[in-house]
Amino acid sequence: MGQAKPVSIEIQLVETNQQRREFVRLARRINSDQSLWVPNLERECLAEITPGKNPFYEHAEAQLFLAYRQGQAVGRIAAIENRRHNEHWQDKVGFFGHYEAIDDLEVSKSLFSVAEQWLRDHGLDNMRGPTNPSMNASVGFLSEGYEYSPTIPMPYTPPYYLRHAEAYGLKSAIEVLVYGFKFEEHSQSEKDRTWQRVQRLSQRVQQRAKVQVRTVRMDRLDEELDIVRSLCNVSLSDNWGFVPMSSSELRAARDELKNFVDPRMFLFAEIEGQPQAVFIGCPDYNEVLKKMDGRLFPTGWWTYLRHRRRIQKHVIYVYAATTKAYAVGAGVVLYEKFFGECLSRGITHLETGYVLDSNTKMRNSIENFGAEVWKRYQLYEKPLP
Repeated sequence: MGQAKPVSIEIQLVETNQQRREFVRLARRINSDQSLWVPNLERECLAEITPGKNPFYEHAEAQLFLAYRQGQAVGRIAAIENRRHNEHWQDKVGFFGHYEAIDDLEVSKSLFSVAEQWLRDHGLDNMRGPTNPSMNASVGFLSEGYEYSPTIPMPYTPPYYLRHAEAYGLKSAIEVLVYGFKFEEHSQSEKDRTWQRVQRLSQRVQQRAKVQVRTVRMDRLDEELDIVRSLCNVSLSDNWGFVPMSSSELRAARDELKNFVDPRMFLFAEIEGQPQAVFIGCPDYNEVLKKMDGRLFPTGWWTYLRHRRRIQKHVIYVYAATTKAYAVGAGVVLYEKFFGECLSRGITHLETGYVLDSNTKMRNSIENFGAEVWKRYQLYEKPLP
């Protein structure tokens, strides 16, 4: 009896709304056996990948692909040209993102290969990712920290994705870290000592450098976000992979912040009346999304309203500071205000946003407050000669 022929992988372009829904829903099927995986709201996932609904595509182009075996979707990927990135860095990097697949190297090879060919056809000479869809959103394959729940907007990916990337010939480009701090793991005396030390440092900085902290003015949010964008562009522009936010992306961020941000955790540090640093903290709404199972209806809204004020983990989404702010230690004044809010509310966990492994200045600042690396995410690249 002859050997059975291997079942081939069929790759299809995603072009219709029905295919986009299948693209989004595949993530649930791939990750259904991971207890800590959190499904995002389907309508938000659809908006994220749909030109006209995501302002990212005003300066970018992407092609989505689905992989099928015997008529069943078994993987997905996006090939992305981010023109704003390449204008900023004066290069020709292409990206892949939104990767999900069963644990099968034939499937992963087919997906990476079709994305690579699309990038080549667009004149790009490097394949980098995953970015979902950009460095301003969700990035990386999780490589350490599988015991921790993911925070918005970070992914929770299976360990075998690392093997998929490396088997295809993708090499490490950079590692990004997420720091965490559990208040409950520290005794009251330890928390008191840490808090007193932060207060002493903050008082010295305020006296020496005349640093003042204020909360966001929600009635002037557009102006405040212009300040945030300016601070980020000045302080982060040399960071690996940084892409300046467009005005449209800023407006989209405004709409999200109006609904979810806590003004008491959206802070500016000013020196001589001029904003020099910004700090944006927010509840980790993944705690609620997990209970909603990624669905608004029929009971998702009620679940959200019921549980949103009970969230025990908060996330530091944005921290940007000018050279002047770093020089005088303005960050410690922001930390004092933020930590004070956390302690007064009984917050149990804190996590940072992404921190580049190479950003020693930021890492040292965070580690000085007792935070530890909880998660590592790997980004890969491959030259396309």
